[in-house]
Amino acid sequence: MRNKSKVERERKVKAKKLIWEKKKEKTPKIKLSKQEKKERKLQQKQYRKENKKVKQIMEIGDKIRFGIRQKLVTGFMIPVLCIVVLGVFSYLKASEGLISNYEQATDNTVNMATKYMEFAFNSVDSVALQYVSNSDITYYIRGLAKTTSQARLSYVMEVSNDLMVRASLDPFIEEIHIITPSKVPLFTSKMKILDGFNEEFIETEEGKVLKSKSNQAYWIGEHPLVDSKLELSPDKYALSVIHNLASGQGSIVTDISMKGIVNFLSDLDLGKGSTVGIITGDGREILIEKDDNNEAKTIVTNDKNYDGKDFRFSQKDFFQDSLKKEEASGSEYVVYNSQDYLYLYSKIGNTGITLCSMVPKANIMKQANDIKNITLIIVVIACIIAVTIGMLMSGGISNSLKKINYSLKQISEGDLTVQVFVKRKDELATLGHGITEMLNNVRALIQKVANVSSLVSDSSEHVVDASRTIEVASTNISDAIEEIGRGIAGQADDSQNCLLEMDALSQKITTVNENIIEIEKVTDETKGLISQGITTMEELTKQSEATSGITKYVVDNVIALENKSHAIGKIIQVINGIADQTNLLSLNASIEAARAGEMGRGFAVVADEIRKLAEESLEASNEIKKVIQEISQQTVDTVSTAKKAENIVNMQTQIVDETIKTFRDMNTGVEKLISNLTTIGQNMKNMDSAREGTLSAVESISAISEETLAASTSVDETVNVQSDAVKALDEAAKTLNENAKDLNEAINSFRI
Repeated sequence: MRNKSKVERERKVKAKKLIWEKKKEKTPKIKLSKQEKKERKLQQKQYRKENKKVKQIMEIGDKIRFGIRQKLVTGFMIPVLCIVVLGVFSYLKASEGLISNYEQATDNTVNMATKYMEFAFNSVDSVALQYVSNSDITYYIRGLAKTTSQARLSYVMEVSNDLMVRASLDPFIEEIHIITPSKVPLFTSKMKILDGFNEEFIETEEGKVLKSKSNQAYWIGEHPLVDSKLELSPDKYALSVIHNLASGQGSIVTDISMKGIVNFLSDLDLGKGSTVGIITGDGREILIEKDDNNEAKTIVTNDKNYDGKDFRFSQKDFFQDSLKKEEASGSEYVVYNSQDYLYLYSKIGNTGITLCSMVPKANIMKQANDIKNITLIIVVIACIIAVTIGMLMSGGISNSLKKINYSLKQISEGDLTVQVFVKRKDELATLGHGITEMLNNVRALIQKVANVSSLVSDSSEHVVDASRTIEVASTNISDAIEEIGRGIAGQADDSQNCLLEMDALSQKITTVNENIIEIEKVTDETKGLISQGITTMEELTKQSEATSGITKYVVDNVIALENKSHAIGKIIQVINGIADQTNLLSLNASIEAARAGEMGRGFAVVADEIRKLAEESLEASNEIKKVIQEISQQTVDTVSTAKKAENIVNMQTQIVDETIKTFRDMNTGVEKLISNLTTIGQNMKNMDSAREGTLSAVESISAISEETLAASTSVDETVNVQSDAVKALDEAAKTLNENAKDLNEAINSFRI
């Protein structure tokens, strides 16, 4: 727009110079020499050349290929491209951070679940161990106590009732069974009266493995023989732990509740489409699958009844690879059904049971994809707005310029009745108003020239009388015009320099204004990203609080277990005291039997058996004491680890709160920046308005200076030739009459 205005100014200056040169050419010269005629022909040739240049300048507007509309649209698209780059960068950074945080949170959840299940399994194992070395049960199985049918039945009911109470108090215990040898009634929390079948049980596959483990626990998924004998349903229990009795003549089978395991796995919310479950050493799997509606589905399979329809971890290579690894836990990305999943595994202590989970990568990428979609929508909207605004603005400017160009063509053809009205409130309206004012002045000038031309003929008669006076005055005028010409030339140069400086200032102001608008857009986007960051950090705070609650719950349960272990220790001390007393009594009985002689020999055998039982009880109680001490030490370590985890979670929560505060401070700073940018933008608008007025004034001064310079030059040349013209003033008067007629004809060609 500024370049076109500059071209228009140069064109008007050239046109005015051509008009003055044309007037000079029409100045009558008397008795031209050959040299003067030659110079006049050169001037006419130069005039035609300059006229051709003027026409070329007038046709520049029709040859423009890259117009205002294309420039405005291109200018608006540059900030949009910046928004695209910012959106891509934000998406990449956000997706990287979200994926890392999600993977870490999921891994922590699986590890915490593993520790909780290990604690629960140890608790179940400790309950079973209480019956492993029970001396009453050992005496009962060996037939050394409860020898009558009534006493046996009563003892079986008593122990079975105790087993039922233990199973009902622990949410993870479904049933407890003590399998005795054949012809000896067994104990079961099912409260059934049934002879034992331990000889048959140890011949089964699980029985053989248990026999090889001696005093160690054996965790399995199913026990078909026990199920058939006691009429148990495998759907009621998830897995079982089996121990050999201390006497070696029986086994204890403790079933883990299927309901407890399923409820616990269902509470592990890893997202829609995820799978979590446990896999026993003998191939039984209890899985929880969640569909797209987050509805849970329980799947229980083993190696024998697997039909190939449902998903099984044990059938996948990545699960088999994780079993071979020495690490207790780990994670990796795997492909299942052409989709990417985050696979996590964690081995539960020494039970041979593995906790596994698969989380769709789509869940991890959900928030990052939301950022990408929002950025894409904003970019599309910004493109539409930019193109629309550019088209509207360029359309308005283009239409106004076409209207002005059409009016100027009519004016160039001599129609001075044209009125240039531009319905705008910007520089184009000022241009239209300036053209209209110029036409009014030109019409007034031509009207005056027409009035003067009628007087030229009358005035020519008085020229002769005034010629002498003109000859004297012309010399003085010539000197004065030279001084005026030099001053006006300097003023014209200064006006042109000022005009160029104002044009450069206008470009800088416009550039600064565009940069401020772009900065406002960027700060708005930054404010939105800060708000989204605050929301994400608040969600992380909620997750940390939930983790802290789980940690506190684990600590409380471990402390309760420690208290129970101390209580068991006190009972063991009592048993040790009883064993010592029994040993002492057996010693006294032996002494008394020795005194009795032959009559006390049978009593001595009984006393010796009592002493042996007392010693075995003492040894068993000492073993139990060692186990309790180990449990207590593990409990202390677990409490310490859990408290450290709780402290870490609290520190994490504090750091998240500080991060949220930092985001809010950033948000406040951005709001202040936006306010300051608004103030700067308003000041730039005020500067632009002042600049427009100054530019218009400088243009007027420059145009007037150039007109004055051209006029002074013409007057000086006229004065120089005036001396010679005075001598032939009579002939000039005649020529003046002819020129006056020509002037009338030329004026009549204009429509005013």
